[in-house]
Amino acid sequence: MPTKPTKLCLDTEVVLDFFRGDQKTVQKIRQVSQKEIICITSLTYFELLVAIRGSEKWDVIKAVNSFEILNFDGQVSVKASRIYEQLKDAKTQIGLREIMTAATCAANDAVLFTKNRQAYEGIKGLNFV
Repeated sequence: MPTKPTKLCLDTEVVLDFFRGDQKTVQKIRQVSQKEIICITSLTYFELLVAIRGSEKWDVIKAVNSFEILNFDGQVSVKASRIYEQLKDAKTQIGLREIMTAATCAANDAVLFTKNRQAYEGIKGLNFV
């Protein structure tokens, strides 16, 4: 029986590096895109649209249409609140952006591709590339 493809969720910095043509990032994404589903969170999509201006924004929208967008919905909100509580109990401070990204990945069985793993320290059950 064929294995189910992994969902690979790119964070905002990774997507921006990809669009900037960073060779290491482009190569890694091309390598994994043959066997994995490339995703971004709805939060990353928002951040990209805010960060990129002018006609380039429409190029980004076209490119992002080939990615699966993982939405921050009710199920993810519950997961995020659990992560927040777990971190608060452990007296670990992490930004809401990271909690929302981690919860979105966890709720969608996605692996996170980020250049900043330290920002997610203390979040249990989050898998990285």
